[in-house]
Amino acid sequence: MPSIADLTLPADAKDPRFSALFVYWQSKAPPGRLPGRQHIDPLEIPRLLPHIALYDVVRTGPDLRFRFRLVGTGIAEAFGADNTGRFIDEIMAADAYGPLHAHYSLIVRERMPQYWQRNLPFANRDFLAVQRLALPLAADGSDVDMIMSYYVPILRPEVRTLTT
Repeated sequence: MPSIADLTLPADAKDPRFSALFVYWQSKAPPGRLPGRQHIDPLEIPRLLPHIALYDVVRTGPDLRFRFRLVGTGIAEAFGADNTGRFIDEIMAADAYGPLHAHYSLIVRERMPQYWQRNLPFANRDFLAVQRLALPLAADGSDVDMIMSYYVPILRPEVRTLTT
């Protein structure tokens, strides 16, 4: 893994809030290490909190599961539920969860930030898509045990086209 200081924000993550969180995350990293949850102070990023989610990385042998540790109020509103404490695979259909599991597993393995945009896979929220920046956290500075994600909900382009 390259040094945290050498990492750059993924090019598609254009929203200035992504940049703000990315710079904050980098600033909290101990030299040559990943920052951990213990380095993140919510009082330092109050404007970002409504759209932040924290996911626990739960290892069961070689398998990984991801559990909502914290769900910001803006995310709960966009998703239509506050899923704090629940595993992602408990709330999503397998076909929708598969790609998400692959992305989060990659973050854990590569210890690198990741950006993506996707439609929300919930029937009552099919008018929304989300842009998401996910950042690895590691209590020991190395092994990813949590993922911090920032979500920007957007109207799905095809819905926007139909209504305008």
